[in-house]
Amino acid sequence: MIEIKNLHKYFENHHVLKGLDLTVSQGETVAVIGPSGSGKSTLLRCMNLLEIPSTGELRLDEIHINARHISKTDLLSIRKNTAMVFQNYNLFANKTAAENIAEALITVRKMNKRIAMDIAQQMLKKVGLENKADHYPSGLSGGQQQRVAIGRALVLNPRVVLFDEPTSALDPELVQEVLQVIRNAAQEHVTMVIVTHELDFARDVADRIIFMDDGKIVEQNSAAEFFINPRQERTIKFLEKFKQQNMYYI
Repeated sequence: MIEIKNLHKYFENHHVLKGLDLTVSQGETVAVIGPSGSGKSTLLRCMNLLEIPSTGELRLDEIHINARHISKTDLLSIRKNTAMVFQNYNLFANKTAAENIAEALITVRKMNKRIAMDIAQQMLKKVGLENKADHYPSGLSGGQQQRVAIGRALVLNPRVVLFDEPTSALDPELVQEVLQVIRNAAQEHVTMVIVTHELDFARDVADRIIFMDDGKIVEQNSAAEFFINPRQERTIKFLEKFKQQNMYYI
């Protein structure tokens, strides 16, 4: 379980996150939506301490952290038990698809290279890329690179996988192949927090939707209730804008 209490994040005088409280249960898929600049990506980066919160508390199962007193051990514990999938893949350009996935097993889990490569091959099959094991990122499409990045995250069996707009850098025709891999992970009850602008996908795959605006959680509900019966005026306006643009359908 993940629990965030009264989380604040400042960048100098800019107050980005304003006292967030959030709980994510084991096996739950939570989609975080909202306008650009609302603090969604900063929330994710604070959850795995790529950004250090200014104040607040973070709990990941038995790991409990106060933002004012984060030790190196705390940092390593959170990083070891979370995985991030970025917008722009962040693959090693000089390593093949299989080597990119195996690298985390070798460096983080201290696994034998041969065993790690065997597991990497199995993961590539799981994300539909078993025939791309020896390809370098430059020889893969954006969708294929992102599927390798998701495989790299999943292979460590982290307690939670954090997705920061995983399809935003993709051409439209490549989006669905990536979303399908995430759907499959959701069906396997991998704990996930997904920042996304794909509202149809959020409604389809998420157990719960969180709507953020101006550094705050404005509304959260089950996916069905969120889209059918939004309660807050700001949420209603946001969804109306997308309906008018035919970006999702109720």
